[in-house]
Amino acid sequence: MVESCQKMNLQPCKPFLEKVTQLYDTIQVRHGLMLVGPTGGGKTSVYKVLSKALTTLSKEGFYKVHSHVLNPKSIKIPSQLYGDYN
Repeated sequence: MVESCQKMNLQPCKPFLEKVTQLYDTIQVRHGLMLVGPTGGGKTSVYKVLSKALTTLSKEGFYKVHSHVLNPKSIKIPSQLYGDYN
């Protein structure tokens, strides 16, 4: 993670690295997730650092990461984005 931060010109401070670790732990137990928070809170940087770190580890048994960002405003019906029950 530290190497990924340095490649992206980010400061690898402890709270930031903890957020990256928390995101990784959440991904391990969830099928999908949304990152929400205030503007400038580091959401994009956190998932990009995690993505680069895991892709770097692809030589050691991890899969390369491909992320797809969706704009929720581009979908008219919320059930298409979030799902619903029959």
